[in-house]
Amino acid sequence: MKTRECSSQATFEALISRMVIARTKKEAVEKAAYELNAHNADADRITLRGERGEPFLFIVDKVELLDWHDADLTDCCHQFKVFGRMRLALRPQQTAFDPSGEGERGAFRLPVTSVGDNPVFVLPNGSEPCFLTVLQQSMSWESSRIKSIAHLSKLA
Repeated sequence: MKTRECSSQATFEALISRMVIARTKKEAVEKAAYELNAHNADADRITLRGERGEPFLFIVDKVELLDWHDADLTDCCHQFKVFGRMRLALRPQQTAFDPSGEGERGAFRLPVTSVGDNPVFVLPNGSEPCFLTVLQQSMSWESSRIKSIAHLSKLA
């Protein structure tokens, strides 16, 4: 007996920034990398909006990349805006799509906040949440078909 199960996975990528208090540009990048990286980021679910604005819940399988690479000094004393990249492996929650799977390939994005022009992604980080400004975002889909074969006992 053969059974087929279709599982869709997506990769969500974003260019991000956050504010860090430090003395130098190098220290700001190092502090951002220490405070929030792929090993200590705790993301389990993310809500993205579809093309018509409807919310869809995705499960975060893995934080694949969370890398900080540059910083700019702001007008505030010792405050830097640190820039980085984030990549998440996602899969849709089963109830988020119709069984036919037609909605799976749509464009999903973080919603823009009412405070600014860019979306804000909140990552739990220990006792305090970390607020990341999303400068650019993209999502790509990867479908895989998994075949499993049930073992049949031989008749004697």
